[in-house]
Amino acid sequence: MILTVILAAVFVGGARWSASSRALAADGAAATQKILYYTCPMHPSVRADKPGDCPECGMHLVPVYATSQTTNTTPATAETNAPAMLPGCCSPGNSH
Repeated sequence: MILTVILAAVFVGGARWSASSRALAADGAAATQKILYYTCPMHPSVRADKPGDCPECGMHLVPVYATSQTTNTTPATAETNAPAMLPGCCSPGNSH
């Protein structure tokens, strides 16, 4: 019983320390980078000039920083991401 309480205390303390260190790192990075706009993680086509909620799904908008532009930020479209098809299911020439 005592061992369980001690392990729980260590786990909770470690989780808090980890979360606070990540928050400090994020704050430090955010302080040195310019925010270009805010976007929804689920709807990258949504862009806003200030923080808020996504009009499509209600998720919090996240900042996109100037240094983030070096990565692929093109929103996914039907043309760039073809739907996955299972072998033998709905493939061309396969009638049901």
